[in-house]
Amino acid sequence: MRRKRVILVIGVFVVILGGLAWLLVPAPDPLFHGKPESEWIKSISYGVSISDAENQEQVKRWRDFGPEGVRVLARAVDKANHHHRSQRTYRKVYRRVSAMLPGFLVRLLPAPAPLVTSGPPTNAIDLLSRLGKDAESAAPAVARALKSEDSGVRNIAIGFFISPGSEDARLSRMKQKEKRNLLSDFIRAVEDKGANWALRSNAAVALKYYPEQRETIAPVLLKALQDPSPWVRQCAAESLYGVAPDLMSKSGVAPIVIGVLRDPDDQIASRAAFLLGEMRAQPALAVPALIESLENTNSLVDSTAAQALVRFKEQAEVIIPALEKAAQRKDNGGGWARSALEQLEPQAAANRGAPK
Repeated sequence: MRRKRVILVIGVFVVILGGLAWLLVPAPDPLFHGKPESEWIKSISYGVSISDAENQEQVKRWRDFGPEGVRVLARAVDKANHHHRSQRTYRKVYRRVSAMLPGFLVRLLPAPAPLVTSGPPTNAIDLLSRLGKDAESAAPAVARALKSEDSGVRNIAIGFFISPGSEDARLSRMKQKEKRNLLSDFIRAVEDKGANWALRSNAAVALKYYPEQRETIAPVLLKALQDPSPWVRQCAAESLYGVAPDLMSKSGVAPIVIGVLRDPDDQIASRAAFLLGEMRAQPALAVPALIESLENTNSLVDSTAAQALVRFKEQAEVIIPALEKAAQRKDNGGGWARSALEQLEPQAAANRGAPK
């Protein structure tokens, strides 16, 4: 009986070694323009880490390679996906068998490798994003990267589908079936509280391209309005406005956006000011908050607030005195306040002449 047990343990060990060899066998590395593809991938720089001129040169180089260059980048993404899946499988197997095998055999097995983040996979996906419509054929490979356990890879993969934004985003051009297959990955990313806030905010942006899935994504976005990150809350509010604008007042979105408006980060605060003007929800709260922002020391925030106030024409007589005060300044915000006044003063006169 003991001999059979030893033979069984050795057999299990041999199977594990065979499986490990299969998992870790290096993928083919064909030549591309005289160099191994892996060398080309290692030479790619992350777009935001280099100058505009260097970025344009890098994009031009790969665009000049044509469809074959896109295939090289897509293969690099798939190889990274395969590596991550293999490592994830090995980690699971290692945890299970280490409790079954004798210690001396466990020590013969290589320890699971740490999770590798950033580097070639994210750089390749970022470059594909910058190639725009020329990289359409790489979409299936990038879609598979959405399931990576590396949140950095998932985040840059989401960026591929939502760039360059608005109606030009790749998600807005995809076929319904292909787009629908990605929805669960975006929802999982929005709800991943253990990941970086950038992943959750990008995923929230992606959900605005699913108006046909309103019943599914509205509850997800409403929950995301409570996220600790102001960026996630703002992106969730913007997407909710896009897919379910009727929920903006009844769901109490305006107070949340007003909270973001007071954030010291001018980039996100200005977006909050713009959204308040677009929503025109709960003016009793939104108008005082925007008037307060006219005195913001940041020109991006105060100028956006002035433009947003124009949307609340029914409260022109309340808004005009604040704009008149802001218009006295000689800065950019003062100029926008004067422009807003020109639009609101006729409305104020009309309001005064209206029958009570």
